[in-house]
Amino acid sequence: MGDGQGERVPGDSGACPECGAPAVDGLGCWEQLGMLLAWEGDDPELQAEHFLTVAAYNLQHPAQFTDAALAGLRAAFVERLDHGVAVAELRRRMAGSFEGQTRVLRKPAERQPVLRRWPMTIADVYLPERREGAAGRVRAWAAAVRAELDGPGSQAKI
Repeated sequence: MGDGQGERVPGDSGACPECGAPAVDGLGCWEQLGMLLAWEGDDPELQAEHFLTVAAYNLQHPAQFTDAALAGLRAAFVERLDHGVAVAELRRRMAGSFEGQTRVLRKPAERQPVLRRWPMTIADVYLPERREGAAGRVRAWAAAVRAELDGPGSQAKI
């Protein structure tokens, strides 16, 4: 997550230039993520899925991250989904990898979003009129992202 997430492809109806998600109620991907994260304060089940929410979003928006950061995130995401590794354990494992001078984000001039269509995006999770069930939608979104990581095109940036 970071700056630049509000960018749009000209003439593409506000669709995200990385994941292709449409705007929802005038909100782009980054803003939809912010709203979903705000819901966590009132929804303990959704809050429990915070790691999956942020990881799924970031894996669908890789342009801002270094290759090493993406590899670490992808590995942690897979460990969580495939092996049920606790988030606290994932954080402990990754803590030393990104301390000090280690860069996680690319310099803004190095960020080059590439459109990759996903079967499910933040726009399928952030449904303003349906807060209920958001945690289930996050889990479905994470599963869809996970399936794509091993599918055709998985050699792409993530």
